[in-house]
Amino acid sequence: MLSPLKKRDIFNFSLGDLGINLNFQLLSFWLMYFYTDVFGINVLHVGGILLVSRLWDAVNDPMMGIIADRTRNKIGTYKPFIYWGAIPLNLILIACFSMPELSDTMKVVYCYFAYILHGMVFTVVGTSYSAMGTLVTQDQQERAKISTMRMFFAVVVVITIVGSYVRPFVMGEPIVFEFIGKELLTLQGPSFKDEAQGWLYTSIIFGVISTVILFYTALTTKERVSEPVKKYNLKDMKNILFKNDALMILSLSMFLNTAIWVIQNAVSGYYFKYVVGAESLLTVFFQWMLPANIIGVVLTPILTAKFGKKNIFILGSLIVFFANVGRHFIPIPTTEVYNLFIGLSMVGSASMMFCSICQWGMVPDTIEYGHWKTGIRAEGLPLTFFTFMQKSAMAFGAGVASLVLWATGFVANTELPESALSGIKVLYNIFPGMFSLTCLIALLYYTLSKEKYDQVLADLKVRSQNEPGS
Repeated sequence: MLSPLKKRDIFNFSLGDLGINLNFQLLSFWLMYFYTDVFGINVLHVGGILLVSRLWDAVNDPMMGIIADRTRNKIGTYKPFIYWGAIPLNLILIACFSMPELSDTMKVVYCYFAYILHGMVFTVVGTSYSAMGTLVTQDQQERAKISTMRMFFAVVVVITIVGSYVRPFVMGEPIVFEFIGKELLTLQGPSFKDEAQGWLYTSIIFGVISTVILFYTALTTKERVSEPVKKYNLKDMKNILFKNDALMILSLSMFLNTAIWVIQNAVSGYYFKYVVGAESLLTVFFQWMLPANIIGVVLTPILTAKFGKKNIFILGSLIVFFANVGRHFIPIPTTEVYNLFIGLSMVGSASMMFCSICQWGMVPDTIEYGHWKTGIRAEGLPLTFFTFMQKSAMAFGAGVASLVLWATGFVANTELPESALSGIKVLYNIFPGMFSLTCLIALLYYTLSKEKYDQVLADLKVRSQNEPGS
């Protein structure tokens, strides 16, 4: 029986998500914009880059899962991959936001290479971090607390920074720190020779901080659940993954839920630049999402303790659906209407926290469930599949966005036709709403309740005691 986790244990492990998401969210929010509006790549090429990278992940990610499940090291089961991967991951982040002097064709080749390489190394670090979480605790409520704190760092902290402060920093504009509409502090952004240099320096700052945090988490986190080296063959992969119905349904929900914020984040810069006509309002918008996300973080563990993670995930998806679809029909320019736009967005953002926290709190439970159902304990392979679905949603979301922009006549840094403006609005509101509704429907088929999970753990304990040599 494991002793309860201390608060500092939960903090030290959860902080790793801050390190991962400083890297991950900078790419998710701004890479598509950087490629089209700064690096000068056609929006259709961006969709191709994302698609090809995910096709390669279909091969690369399972390989990483198998390697992780078969590796043991004196410093830990999954820690070594975080140590080895943190620096390369963030060096590649910097490469993604660099602008070497190349021909138009070689620019596209360079972006393919950098983005695919980033996806490969992100699998190493991200999967190992998530898998390490399955060895920290097997208590559902402790996992819910970890998931809550992880999402606080990943969403409340990082998205506020990336959404509110990166653009004015890059553009050398005043950086205004606000909370619920109250100005707290204003700093003058640095002066760069051009926007490209601003993105490069931003990626360097994010990369350094991310690396330090990942090393800290690996150093201070203890893998407390002891599991033997995984001994399964390639032919077992099918059973490990596809017999685990809880993993399959949750992965589909992850895909849909991730696609929501990927599309919104990918086009948010375009939305405020071209539709609203006031790029600076993007900073104000994300500052208002900060208190909304904090409310979501505070409410989620309270609600999940009473109603269960699945039910709160469903509730969050339902609210996100109505908030996004309702927001689509609000005209923007006037102050009164903008306040309504902000209010609906805050409701949707808080509810997205329900979804994000619950999905990551539910993932570790599917590991024990898969072990119980197949007789094979594997953490790395299921989690690489989950990560693959997350990255596929990133490619799908950004790919859909790029295709819609291309089909509706989007041309960067020009006055857009009405068709392109309508395309951006539909991408920003209707697509996320539909994905959220589909996510809700998928979750209705998820059957791994708390009672069933407790029975799974009890059965696994009995099996372990009855195994030869135990």
